[in-house]
Amino acid sequence: MTTELIERREYDVPGGTMSAVHFGYTRNPVKLVFLHANGFNAYAYRTVLAPLGIHVIALDLRGHGMTALQTHVDSLKNWHIFRDDVEAFFDRYIDHPVVLGGHSYGAVTGILLAPILKDRLSGYVGFDPVMVPSLFRFGSRFKAFRTITKKHLPIARGAGRRKFIFTDYDEAYQRYKDRGAFKGFDDQALRDYLTGGLKPHADGVQLACHPLWEQAIFAAQAHNMFKAAKFLPKHTHIISAGRGAVSTKRLRQKIQNQIRDGYGARPNGSQAGHVGGGYVDFKPELTHLFPFQNTEFASQVLRAACFQQALNP
Repeated sequence: MTTELIERREYDVPGGTMSAVHFGYTRNPVKLVFLHANGFNAYAYRTVLAPLGIHVIALDLRGHGMTALQTHVDSLKNWHIFRDDVEAFFDRYIDHPVVLGGHSYGAVTGILLAPILKDRLSGYVGFDPVMVPSLFRFGSRFKAFRTITKKHLPIARGAGRRKFIFTDYDEAYQRYKDRGAFKGFDDQALRDYLTGGLKPHADGVQLACHPLWEQAIFAAQAHNMFKAAKFLPKHTHIISAGRGAVSTKRLRQKIQNQIRDGYGARPNGSQAGHVGGGYVDFKPELTHLFPFQNTEFASQVLRAACFQQALNP
């Protein structure tokens, strides 16, 4: 039986501090940097990341977890600010190539980083990145469109109405247990989500990610992950879920083509993707939140990515 090694550290970045959870032996080189989904936090993925047996850094993105960076709800129109925060973290604190992983909006943020980090990425794993059509991306440039999205897009509307102040941890746990998006969650994953996502409040505790910030992120889609995907590394593996899908067959094929064509056009490029071929796997049986419902599977995918790039850099 092994003892989990978990350590939280704070890092100075432009505008404030970014909080990170380290899993594994921190004296060893970092192998994986992981970015969470909208409304979640770094510690929420403990059951996925701790069993890997390697040094992992999971970041709390702006407006989430214990990270202390300003948020401006009305002006957020794309996810570039999250990309820039992680770029600043890499510039200051990561001095060798690593695998970059992410879930949902964290997965998209990772793709947006590809043209910037380039050879500093030895691999990439995306758990169900959000893929939206060009018309929606164009509309998100405008405040009026984003306002309409917040009112009428169910996931955004629901986020904005979320209860975020509780008397204590136990009330929050009972509120979420087997309800809404948390239905089917591994129990420990839910507890980890609350451990990393609750902050003290005068009336008890509150969600670290304010509901209006979570809502604003859902509406802010004026970024182009498909263009950035051309720069993803050779060792890239994207898992797209089918239940409550955040992608379509056409968009999955589009990003597959972008990765293939982008890498194949580079000097000495090859078509080697993840183990088993291809870059994008569609899993119709999985839900968007599968890393919390199928934690062992999520761990296996990340472990395979780290192992593959080590054997075949």
